[in-house]
Amino acid sequence: MNLRANLWLKTAYARAWVRTMSMYGEPLWVIVTVGFPLFSMMGMSLLYSSAGATARIGFAILGGIMLSFWGNVLWSMASQFNWDKQAGLFEIYITSPAPISAILVGMSLGGILGTAPSAVMVAVVGWLVFHPPINPAWPTAIATFVITLASLYALGMTLSSLYLVYGREAESFNEALQEPVQLLSGVYFPVYSPVIPLAVQAVASVIPLTIGMDALRRTLFLNNPADVNLVYTELLVLGIMAAILLVVSSKSLKALEERGRRVGSIAVRMR
Repeated sequence: MNLRANLWLKTAYARAWVRTMSMYGEPLWVIVTVGFPLFSMMGMSLLYSSAGATARIGFAILGGIMLSFWGNVLWSMASQFNWDKQAGLFEIYITSPAPISAILVGMSLGGILGTAPSAVMVAVVGWLVFHPPINPAWPTAIATFVITLASLYALGMTLSSLYLVYGREAESFNEALQEPVQLLSGVYFPVYSPVIPLAVQAVASVIPLTIGMDALRRTLFLNNPADVNLVYTELLVLGIMAAILLVVSSKSLKALEERGRRVGSIAVRMR
């Protein structure tokens, strides 16, 4: 293995380790990470149960699982570089030989590992309490889950560069973005439905979570042979989204780094 590849892997591992340990090392953060999607899932599952729509309880449980990762993308991925800048760490990233791409990938892997217990807790509690009907096509479902996470964290990488520019406004943007995305992406209900206007469906399709949720529902609960081609199409779209977002993230951070070196804006911290 050449020196550059070795440095990249070591950087990604180090950043993933720090991210994972930081999430497990703060008890309050663990409670929030686990509790928020768990109670949301319980509420929606009880609503479906009381309405007699037991077949859709699985949708609520799946929504709670993916909500864990969506929250991590917003608050741990997208905002991280801005927080590092305030703490004086981002300058170290730029001046060190560590590749920025490896730092981003390490942040993503650490975020996934740190969020996994929350997702598992939601799945286990939901299954034990509500026993939702499930008809999975496991190989396709696993592939869908992996590609959906890849596209979501690629979105987080892209947002991290934008948030780095806008500073404290990023947190306000997160607050404004979180609930509308949950509604538009149909975390707890299918968006691609006749009752949802086509214009809303088109806007929602820009969000990787929307397409991923639909594909996961079809492979875990519906498993209709007629939907196979549709699921494969959704996986292709998610893969394209992830690739585009990764390229945009890399280009934007490179441009930001070059601009910061010229005008000295990297070291400017907004209090």
